[in-house]
Amino acid sequence: MASAVVVAAEAATESGACALVDNPSRIPLYMPDVGTTKLHEDEMSVVWNLTIPAGTRLPPHEHMYDYSFHVLEGSTLAVYSGQDGKHIFSFDAPTGHTMSFKREGEMMVDITGAIPPFPAVHGVKNVGEGNYREMLFETKPCKSVPHGEYARRYDNEDMRRIFLAKDGAAAKTHHDGAKILANSENVNDETEKKFTKGYTHGMLLSLDASARDRTPDIPVDALVLDFYPQLVKDAGAEEGMKRVKHMVLVRFKPETPVGEMVAGYIGLTTKISEMKGFEWGPIANKLGEEEKAMGFQYGFVTTFNSEADRTAYLVHEAHGEYVNELVPNLEDFMVFDVLEAQ
Repeated sequence: MASAVVVAAEAATESGACALVDNPSRIPLYMPDVGTTKLHEDEMSVVWNLTIPAGTRLPPHEHMYDYSFHVLEGSTLAVYSGQDGKHIFSFDAPTGHTMSFKREGEMMVDITGAIPPFPAVHGVKNVGEGNYREMLFETKPCKSVPHGEYARRYDNEDMRRIFLAKDGAAAKTHHDGAKILANSENVNDETEKKFTKGYTHGMLLSLDASARDRTPDIPVDALVLDFYPQLVKDAGAEEGMKRVKHMVLVRFKPETPVGEMVAGYIGLTTKISEMKGFEWGPIANKLGEEEKAMGFQYGFVTTFNSEADRTAYLVHEAHGEYVNELVPNLEDFMVFDVLEAQ
């Protein structure tokens, strides 16, 4: 079955039937489980052998593309909202069954109508008694089709890169064409120095598409998390200040109401005046480079005018209340502060 898709994709590519989108970072975020492999990728499609062991719940992610799947080992699946983590529906996926879905607006639509539309951002759990395995086919959009706007919405956007190293030499890795927004040794507050996971030097960079293609080989023990920034509050430019970039990386538990957690973080910008800038985004590392993010799924960056303002934020009542809500929903997190580049 996979070979047929490969042949069809190659034939369509050679025919020049449409202008294709080449943006590998926007392929949806999967947290592969044991047995999950990417079998094929080209300009038009991605083919996965996806395995979900019994009782396993996958974290929510956004489906950018239309997709179909053919069930190799059947089970019962439950679908959960990425916004509030609540159960939406369950369905049987028996061996040999095939289903297809289209992205329409913010929803995925079953082309047969058997399943009602559900959010494009969702997670899945295998609630059956045995392992579930499927062959998943994602169709990358052509620029001529309407739904392509969702996969293309970051095509002309600059990307952020959080780069952390465990020694000064590795921190000097050259990023040709990148704009360095912050670059220093760690300057975490004393209460948060334990959250660096051993990293000592950090950079926050802004990369356009050409700069990203020219980036070097990354040191083996370096951490790299790329994301397209969702700008909530613009810090602007300030002269003569040692502003702090407070970088928080998280991995949510699969059942987390991710949308609500993000909204709560954003809400702090209206309660704590010291937060001069705030942006965030889900991982956008290229396929095959996700492991460089060390399992983290989201990056959040807050700008403070000074280390004193950063400390005021950390002890603010609203921050404490949010942390108490956030931490039980995390599998892992780290905090790394750096000084803005002068």
